[in-house]
Amino acid sequence: MEGVELEDPALFPATDDFSDSILSLFADSTQEEHQRLCAVIGGISQELKDHNLPSTPTAFFYAASDSLHRLSSSSDPPPADVIESLVTVLSLVLPKVPLSILNKKREFVSGIVVWALKLNSATVGAVVSGLKCAAELVIAREKVSWADVAHLYNVFLEFMTDSRPKVRKQSHECIRDMLQAFRGTSALAPASEGVVKTFERFLLLAGGSSAANADANGSEGAKGAQQVLCILEAFKECLPLMSMKYATAVLKYYKTLLELRQPVVTRRVTDSLNVVFLNPSSDVSAEALLDLLCILALHASTNETSADNLTFTARLLDAGMRKVFGLNRQICVVKLPVVFSALKDILAMEYEEAIFAATTTSKSLINNCIDDGLIRQGADQIMASKNVDTRKSGPTVIEKVCATIDSLLDYHYSAVWDMVFQIVSTMFDRLGIVIAPSGKFSSCSALFSFKSSSVKELNVCEASSVITKHKGNYSSYFMKGTLKNLADMQRLSDDDFPYRKQLHECLGSALGAMGPETFLTVLPLNLDANDLSEVNAWLFPILKQYTVGARLSYFTDAVISMADLAKQKSQRLEHEGRIVAARSIDGLVYSLWSLLPSFCNYPVDTAESFKDLEKPLCDILSKEENVRGVICSALQVLIQQNKRIVEGKEDPSGTEVSIARQHAMARYTMEVATENLDVLKSSARQFLTVLSGILLESSKDDGGCLQSTINEFSAVADKAVVSRIFIKTMNKVLKVMQEATKIESSTNSNTMQVDESSNEKSLCLQRARLFDLAVSLLPGLDVTEIAVLFDAVRPALQDAEGLIQKKGYKVLSQILQNHDEFLSSKLQDLLQVMIDVLPSCHFSAKRYRLDCLYHLIVHVSKDNSEQMGGEILGSFLTEIILALKEANKKTRNRAYDLLVQIGHAYGDEDNGGRKENLHEFFNLIAGGLAGETPHMVSAAMKGLARLAYEFSDLVSTAYKLLPSTFLLLQRKNREIVKANLGLLKVLVAKSQTEGLQMHLGSMVESLLKWQDDTKNHFKAKVKHLLEMLVKKCGLEAVKAVMPEEHMKLLTNIRKIKERRERKHATNSMEAKSQLSRATTSRLSRWNHTKIFSDFGDEETEDSDGDSMDTRTVSGRKSKAFSRLKSKASTLRSKRNRSGKSLPEDLYDQMDDEPLDLLDRRKTRSALRSSEHLKRKQDSDDEPEIDSEGRLVISEGGKAKKARPHPDPDTRSESGSLVSMSSSRKAQKRRKTSESGWAYTGSEYSSKKAGGDVTRKDKLEPYAYWPLDRKMMSRRPEQRAAARKGMASVVKMTKKLEGKSASGALKHLKLKKKGNKRKSS
Repeated sequence: MEGVELEDPALFPATDDFSDSILSLFADSTQEEHQRLCAVIGGISQELKDHNLPSTPTAFFYAASDSLHRLSSSSDPPPADVIESLVTVLSLVLPKVPLSILNKKREFVSGIVVWALKLNSATVGAVVSGLKCAAELVIAREKVSWADVAHLYNVFLEFMTDSRPKVRKQSHECIRDMLQAFRGTSALAPASEGVVKTFERFLLLAGGSSAANADANGSEGAKGAQQVLCILEAFKECLPLMSMKYATAVLKYYKTLLELRQPVVTRRVTDSLNVVFLNPSSDVSAEALLDLLCILALHASTNETSADNLTFTARLLDAGMRKVFGLNRQICVVKLPVVFSALKDILAMEYEEAIFAATTTSKSLINNCIDDGLIRQGADQIMASKNVDTRKSGPTVIEKVCATIDSLLDYHYSAVWDMVFQIVSTMFDRLGIVIAPSGKFSSCSALFSFKSSSVKELNVCEASSVITKHKGNYSSYFMKGTLKNLADMQRLSDDDFPYRKQLHECLGSALGAMGPETFLTVLPLNLDANDLSEVNAWLFPILKQYTVGARLSYFTDAVISMADLAKQKSQRLEHEGRIVAARSIDGLVYSLWSLLPSFCNYPVDTAESFKDLEKPLCDILSKEENVRGVICSALQVLIQQNKRIVEGKEDPSGTEVSIARQHAMARYTMEVATENLDVLKSSARQFLTVLSGILLESSKDDGGCLQSTINEFSAVADKAVVSRIFIKTMNKVLKVMQEATKIESSTNSNTMQVDESSNEKSLCLQRARLFDLAVSLLPGLDVTEIAVLFDAVRPALQDAEGLIQKKGYKVLSQILQNHDEFLSSKLQDLLQVMIDVLPSCHFSAKRYRLDCLYHLIVHVSKDNSEQMGGEILGSFLTEIILALKEANKKTRNRAYDLLVQIGHAYGDEDNGGRKENLHEFFNLIAGGLAGETPHMVSAAMKGLARLAYEFSDLVSTAYKLLPSTFLLLQRKNREIVKANLGLLKVLVAKSQTEGLQMHLGSMVESLLKWQDDTKNHFKAKVKHLLEMLVKKCGLEAVKAVMPEEHMKLLTNIRKIKERRERKHATNSMEAKSQLSRATTSRLSRWNHTKIFSDFGDEETEDSDGDSMDTRTVSGRKSKAFSRLKSKASTLRSKRNRSGKSLPEDLYDQMDDEPLDLLDRRKTRSALRSSEHLKRKQDSDDEPEIDSEGRLVISEGGKAKKARPHPDPDTRSESGSLVSMSSSRKAQKRRKTSESGWAYTGSEYSSKKAGGDVTRKDKLEPYAYWPLDRKMMSRRPEQRAAARKGMASVVKMTKKLEGKSASGALKHLKLKKKGNKRKSS
């Protein structure tokens, strides 16, 4: 460091030690260059300490640059390793040096860096670090001037084609950083020009050699080609940052390079284009990019290339077309047909990844490059040409694209129809809703109109006027033929068409885009067909699932009219005595009415058309009982959707919402929903009157649909209307109660007891229906009316009839749930009533009583003191715990849910609860373990298990109860033991391994200590618990605490586990992947039947050992998706090019007329007939079946009788006989030759001796073994016996091989004599 001119030490700020930071990174490295770097830094650091200078980056900058300068001035050749270390230090400190210091030393440092770069002895590390230094010197400026940076920039251009990969890559990155820094300055153009000129120079060098001087310039040409590839690699980094002029020049050269069709060149060109497309700030010419994309599309269409290239090309077309569309929309849309044609050709390939990429690209281009203007332009031209006989202009761009998509439904693409349906669906969705010029959504619902008598298509003039008024949806113009082709595919058999579900989803997209009016015009239901098989009944499920945003007026005018006509037809058929046909028509009528909920799914004209629908719905509700549920569901949907919009709630349909539903929901603003509710409010009176009358007159209300609909209407109706109906209902309740009192008072007399009993039952049912009606009106009642209802319900809580009690508690629970104001004002009265009516509570009413208790307890816990809440909970806790043992399943489930809900109310801190309250609640239930009866003890134990399962914080508390649990296990009571084992199962399943191991010894010991009368009863459950412990804690941990006398049980568990693991190990990789996906996400649900069952059979079968009712959520979806995807992939792999040709047998059925493969209808018809051609009835190998359904085996010498082709009835009868005989499991197999079931060889048996004899004109006798069913037995010993018999026959056959029949018989006789001598 001697002689180094340093600045004032005050310039060196006291920052972190630079040498320590570098040494901490490389001190432990074993690489030689890192060790040399540490040595140099250590030496510089020591010199700085000797001069009392801090080890800052600035100090190291001065030291390293001065050392390099002295080495450059020396006459001796500098050591390469020292140069590398010093340049590396300089590259590390330059970014940290202040700009003011760097400006002073820029020229000085630039000179020594260039010197270091041009040294012949410079290592790769030195050059890489030097390039970093030079780039930093160029970039770190306040203002960039090309004159100041040109000399350094040219140095980078020289290293662009360096033969050393690391150097070349570093130069490319540095040029990229400099171009990024030059953007927005005057230096960008000359910098870009330098790169382009270098590229042109090497292009000339690569292509300059000719045939004449090939020997002289061949090496230079090869070198130039290699350098061109290097610069193409650089363009991946630099091209997006270059100026537009020179970037366009490079793209023109790309066009020439792509025409060479050299894979190594094409790959580099496409890589750089991909970077340009993905860079949003790249400034390039749209025309040049589009020309390149067209070349790539043509190349993919005409050349068979690899799967990777096709996949990359498809993705490149996606990014490129979207980039060009953003730069110049006009020129982009013109080339869309070319791109879609290329994607179509890629779909015809056999490469799975390329098919998926082409599908994704097609859907992306439809959504991003087909805009509303393009669609409207095509539709306008179609409409203009409809008034002219011949169309003068050619097809528009959108028509060409739609025609290309439609062609994908040809048989040639049958292997990828599942992918094609996705593309078609996307196109339907895009065309379905188009933003009109006014900025509002327009739907297809106004394209066609329907009269009330029948469904008719408008003429051209009417349709034109409608479209002029409603410019929006044009899918019916561009995709009508596609929709018909999709309908034709529905007729394909399942063997030829495995994509039925995807087809229906595609038709659903078409329905959402067109609307049901246009959809049913193109694909009519054909209800007036004489043959019911010609009715398109398969459309009903699609209409029900995918109809959204329709018009109620269409349902009123068209669908109801169709239902009326069908109903008339059914009555006519029934009058003619054709009952089966009439019932089939009735099914169609119901299917038509079942479309109403779908039409009420965000309809577009509720405010305008609901009034017209009111009268027909009320009439049908009164007359047709079978469609009441459908109509009620539709009315509920209509009210709930509008209420959610007004209240600002989200739609509960989920995250995956179809495009049609999104657009339908977008129309529903606050104003639209308010107008719809006003119309529904005006109709509420009529509907409430009709529905109330039906509810009171009907014997049952299936699913509560009438009550739910009344409830919805009462929420939106005028309060006066609801009050009027409520008052009438209460008067009827009072009248019924008075009549019931009179009948009860007269029961002591001996006359008319039967009639009075029936009248009392009728009054009971009537009173129950009145309570149902009253509680349905609850949303429209005020506090005073609710108090009246409570007074009417109070006597019902003590009624002798269980039905009345049940209805009374149901009404009370609804009041307590929805009206906190009433609950607060009547709290003490309610608590007293619940205590008073407890002794008379009927078992059928306990579920609703528990609901009432829950609302009371939660309300008290939130709004009152903790002391009062504890007292009230203690008053009813015993009742809740005992309800866990109720015989009624719904009551038990409600009791479990009640415990959990109370626990959440006490313990959830978000809702005002505390963890301490939850633990106190748990301890209260634990007090039930001291109960006097086994019933109470077991119920308390079940409650503790449920809480421990739900709340993980209670598991540690539950462990404190283990001593009591172990003692209870020793009692001779199965009820208590069963509940205790359930608690242990929950603790094992919910505990962590560490906590479980602390209690492992005592738990295993207690499980194996049994009284004699309960040991065998719960043996399977205990074994299952031990399996769970082995899975949680490990086999060795359980073995360490297992008593010696029970080691055999543990050995059995280990063997079962190993056998199960071996079984899983033999599964295929696909099955393993599905299993892993299925077990990653679980929704575990409480199931007390499994937890507390008497036997453990179903638990022992559970390989997971969790003992819980686990429902796989994402696993089920993953399995379904993987099966569907693997099925489609398998079909595509099996259907190769040869397999896509039609069967040769088809040509024999065409009457010498060639099959037109371009005619899609004929092709599909031929495919449908191929199934029958595969199973010819006149085949020589067809087995013969007699009239009784038995298989007839003809002898070799007998000729088969020629029999006429059987008619379908005979065939079906014969088939039914075969199926009937084969289904008789109890029928024994006949072993006589006449039956045809088995051939015993009885004709060769001798009547005078044993064995077989030769018969005249017969074959030689043979050894045989009759089919033995033991061969298929699951028991190994039976299979072994069957194989032993077979082995003896084969062994005897080998001994007698080559002998005559007499010799064989002599051998057998000698053998028998020998056996007799041995036995004697």
